[in-house]
This record gives sequence, structure tokens and C-alpha cells, in this order.
Amino acid sequence: KDLEEETGLHTGWIQNGGLFIASNKQRLDEYKRLMSLGKVYGIESHVLSPAETKDLYPLMNVNDLYGTLYVPKDGTMDPAGTCTTLARAATARGATVIENCPVTGVKVREDDLGVRRVKAVETPHGTIETPCVVNCAGVWATKLGEMAGVKVPLIAMHHAYVVTERIEGIQNMPNVRDHDASVYLRLQGDALSVGGYEQNPVFWDEVSRGRQCLISLPSACLIWTGMFLCNTLREQ
Repeated sequence: KDLEEETGLHTGWIQNGGLFIASNKQRLDEYKRLMSLGKVYGIESHVLSPAETKDLYPLMNVNDLYGTLYVPKDGTMDPAGTCTTLARAATARGATVIENCPVTGVKVREDDLGVRRVKAVETPHGTIETPCVVNCAGVWATKLGEMAGVKVPLIAMHHAYVVTERIEGIQNMPNVRDHDASVYLRLQGDALSVGGYEQNPVFWDEVSRGRQCLISLPSACLIWTGMFLCNTLREQ
């Protein structure tokens, strides 16, 4: 919200809320603990009964549910819109955006305590001296981490999802996650994107190279590839 107000651009953020399904008592107890933990961090959430869940999401069959955890400020983000808005905001604050600029290496040094520190980022266009690098390369983050001698615990896997046809009444409904079934339903306009994860996933040993961009700031370098900027950069 602050980013949209600052830039005047639509970030693609849709705050439609999130609904976590509890199909057994153990999962419901876990959600009650998460609700209590969320209060400590200022995250609003509510544990709903099956009847309350039905009122919130009329299209859902709640006959086999123990309850749900509802997070009203959850939502969906458009990667392209967010990427454009972040770049615009960074430029307005003095950053330089360099497109099609792959990182070929990260120079590190050891300080007086023997701790490895970033010294510079190497590119085909020259070397950028910087004490800080923010790794926003998404699925390629592991490769970038290796350049600095850092192991990033991330691996790419095949993922299948389907997009439904238009569903009447689905507009503004919360995104739904079922952790026991490893399935999610994400709002996509007036349709749903439905996906799931298998217990024996197929991993990608080698991921094709994406388009790289680099943002040079006075005190840091932000590196991202493709359209994986959205979640990673917001968390930094």
C-alpha cells in the first residue's frame, strides 16, 4: 500500500484474504497456536467454525471441516506490476537500474575477525564496489550465492497448476490453502488457479538462465532474475 501511494503506480496487490483449512483436530489446534503467535507480531487472524467459514466462502463445502484460520490482510500480488513499481521507486530515490546486466562474480574479503564480507559485484559492464548484496534471484539464488561462497537452501522443482473457467461468485473470495492435502486455490480474476505439491517431487538440476537486472544503490546492490523479484524483495 505504501509503495503504491509513493509511486502512484498500481502494484498489482489484491488484498482478498487467506483461508487455511483444518480437516482434522490436530491441524485446527496448530492454527489456534498460529493465531496466538500472530498477535505477538501484529498479524490479524481469526479461527472460524465451519458455519462461519461457509458465511465467508459460500462456494465451499464445509461438511468435513473442523474449522479454518482466516487472515484478512493476506492477498495476491502481480509480479510484473510489483517489479515495475519497485524499480520506479528505487530510481526516484537515486538508484540506477541496469537491465540485461548479468552478474559474473561476487568479490569477498575477510575482515579483522575473519568474517567473509562482500567487497564488489562483477559484471560485463564493469565492477561495482559495494559492502552489501541483496540476493533477489529467485530460483537462481543458489547460483548467485555460490559466487560469494554462500549456500542458499533452495532448489527448483516441477510444479503443475490449472486455471479454471470463470466461476460466478468467486470474485474477492480468499485464497485457500489445505496443508494436509498440499493443495492451494488462488484467486485469478474471476477464476481460480489450482495447484498442489506431491510427496515425490521432480527437481530441476539445471534451470535455464533468465533475464537479469541490477539495481545499484549508494549502500547496496540488488540483483534479480526474471520476474522473481516480488516476494523476495518485499521480505528484505
